[in-house]
Amino acid sequence: MAFKSIVVAFDGSALASRALDTGIDLAQQHQIPLGIIYVIDSSNMHLPDEMRKMGEAEHMIDPAPRVVVSLENAPASMMSSMAQADADSQAAMFQYSEFLVAQARHSAIEAGVAEVEAKAVLGDPAEEVVAFAEQRQADLIICGCRGFGKLKSLILGSVSNKIAQLAKCSCLTMK
Repeated sequence: MAFKSIVVAFDGSALASRALDTGIDLAQQHQIPLGIIYVIDSSNMHLPDEMRKMGEAEHMIDPAPRVVVSLENAPASMMSSMAQADADSQAAMFQYSEFLVAQARHSAIEAGVAEVEAKAVLGDPAEEVVAFAEQRQADLIICGCRGFGKLKSLILGSVSNKIAQLAKCSCLTMK
């Protein structure tokens, strides 16, 4: 099967770098377009208390600290500082992701890939990767597989697995 367009899900990790290298090699060899996407996960992925307690009891996850803080009576200046810190944190995440995709794009161009689109977005990682692939009419998505612990994998699944389930094209997962 000859591929016509490839998308790589890239987050800067070692396995994502392997996925990027593979995508660059294939795109360069076959002179096809390459899309590179970094998705900042917008969800607050945490286990419900009952599942966390079960995981702790079964020694599948480490116990979480039991600190409860109420901000109900916090001064407005503190709330403003916290909001600014959150905004600064988000800006830093976007700057970092933009830096990584620029580096990835540069690597692809240096390797001889003629057409490269690289971007960073905020959203659900699997859904954003699949939407980007569909927009680019990609027939291959390449991503890394991080691997969760036993319980987290059971409850949440994995991004690479979700991509494979949602995608209408072929998927290659690097391990």
